Amino acid sequence: MKLKVLTIPQILLRFRVATYLYWALSGAFLCYYILFFEEVRGIKASDVGLMMSLYTLSALIGQNVFGFFSDKVKSNKIPIGLGVVFLGISFSLFPSQENIQLIYANIMAIGFLQQPIGPMLDAWALRHLSVHNEEKLYGKIRGLGSFGWSSAAIITAYLIQNFGWNMMYWVAVFCTLLLFVVVMVTPDCKIDGKYKSGKELTLKTAIKALFGNPSYVYILLVIFFLYLGVQTAYNYMGLIIKETGGGVVELGWTYFVDAGSEIPAMFLSVWLLSKYAPRKLMISAVILYILRFSVILYFQTPIAVTLASILEGFAFGLMLTALRKYIFDIIKPEVQTTALTISDAVFLSLSVMIGGAVGGWIIQHYSAMTLISVCMGSAIIALSLLLLGRRFDLHSEVKI
Repeated sequence: MKLKVLTIPQILLRFRVATYLYWALSGAFLCYYILFFEEVRGIKASDVGLMMSLYTLSALIGQNVFGFFSDKVKSNKIPIGLGVVFLGISFSLFPSQENIQLIYANIMAIGFLQQPIGPMLDAWALRHLSVHNEEKLYGKIRGLGSFGWSSAAIITAYLIQNFGWNMMYWVAVFCTLLLFVVVMVTPDCKIDGKYKSGKELTLKTAIKALFGNPSYVYILLVIFFLYLGVQTAYNYMGLIIKETGGGVVELGWTYFVDAGSEIPAMFLSVWLLSKYAPRKLMISAVILYILRFSVILYFQTPIAVTLASILEGFAFGLMLTALRKYIFDIIKPEVQTTALTISDAVFLSLSVMIGGAVGGWIIQHYSAMTLISVCMGSAIIALSLLLLGRRFDLHSEVKI
C-alpha cells in the first residue's frame, strides 16, 4: 500500500497537535503524582522514592519493548495507537481505586505505556520531515510539547486546588482521547524492504548495532550522568518547593515557567543546529543546568526555585533538540526508533530509577538542598564528558 506523503505544513500541524496533547497529559500526571503520594496517601519520602523507581523501572522496560516493536513492524502509528488506548484506560482507573497496591500497579502500567510514546512520536515526526530533508524543523514541533506541559501544569494545579486530586487523572484522560484521534488521522511513514543483511530485524542485531557504535555509547553516558541529577531534582521538585516554604500553586507555577522556557529554546534550535554541532549546544545546555542548581542553593526560596526554572527549561530545549539531531545523524533509519527510545530510557527512566531511590533517602536523612548539591555534581561529570568528547564528533553510522 502506497503511503501518503505529507507536506511540511501538514507535518508541522499534525505533529504539533499530537506533541502538545502528549505532553499535556504527561504534565497533568507527572507534575503532581509525587505530592499525591505524600499528601493524600501519607507515604514518607523514602517510600515515594521507591514508588518513583517502580514507575521508571516499568517505563525503562516499556521504552525498549515499544521502540524495538516499532522498528520491527516498520511503523510508528501502530505501537503509538496501541499505547494511547491502554494509557487512557489506565488513567481512568485511578479515581475509583482505593487499594494502595492496585494504585502502585496502575502507576507501573502508566510508566510502561506513557514513556515510550514521546520518543516514538518524535521518531515519527522526524521520519516525515526526513522525506523533505528538513529534520532541523523538529524544534518547531517539540516546542508545542513544552507549551502542552506548561499549560497543563498550571491548569491542573488550580483544578486540584478547587476540585480535588482526581482532576489530574481526568485532565490526562481527556488529552489521551484527543491524542488517539490525531494518531488515527495521521498516515504512517514506514521503511519498506529488508534490512542490509537481507533478514528481518532482531533484537540481538539491533542492540549489537547500536552499542557497537562508540558515538552512541558516548552520548548515552553523557545523558545518564546529566539527567541522573536533573531528573531527580525535577521529580522531587514538590518536596524542594515544600522545604523552601512553598505549596502546590508554587509548584504549578514552577513547572509552568520551566516548560514555557523550553519553547523559545526549541524554536531557536532550528537556527542554532544549522550553525553549530549538536555537542556544542549540549555543552551550553549543561552549563545552564549547573547555573540553575547554583541559584537554588544560594537563595533557597520558592521564588528563586521558580525563576531558576527558566534556566532549566531553556537548557532542556537545547539539549533535547541537539540530542535528537545527534542520534539521527549517527543511526541508520532501520533502528532509529529503537535508538531514540533507548536514549529516552536512559535519561527519563534509568536515571530516575536510580536517582529516585537515592534522592528520597538523601532528603529523608539530610535535606532537599543536599540533594540539589549532589545533583549539581552529577551535571558537572556530564559537562566534563562533553568537553573531553571532541573525537566523537566524527561519528560513524550504525551498520545493520
